[in-house]
Amino acid sequence: MNIHDQAHQLARSLKNSAEYQELLTAKSKVEAIPESKKMLHDFRAKQWELQKVTLSGQQPTEAQLQSFQQLAGLISLQPSLQEYLMAEFRFSQLMTDVQKILSDAVKDWLPEELGNP
Repeated sequence: MNIHDQAHQLARSLKNSAEYQELLTAKSKVEAIPESKKMLHDFRAKQWELQKVTLSGQQPTEAQLQSFQQLAGLISLQPSLQEYLMAEFRFSQLMTDVQKILSDAVKDWLPEELGNP
């Protein structure tokens, strides 16, 4: 089997994984409720705003943090959103594990500055 066939097999395995299937199920539950969908969109927007501020070397304002924490508190009261975020986390962990396996396989190619001792 050539490398492209193996990559396609990996893609099929990811798509059929329990983690991905659970993510899709949770996503459809969130999208079925317009309020939940909007709340998730707002949460992502605030999350992205905080990340941009942090990546620019600044500290988020107290108002930004409070607004994010309030929305996170509301999300914690919504079972469908909690389920979605947990499913997203589990799938993200799976993807991170796969990426690490692939990166470790070609670590001899990476320059020393990027983790190749």
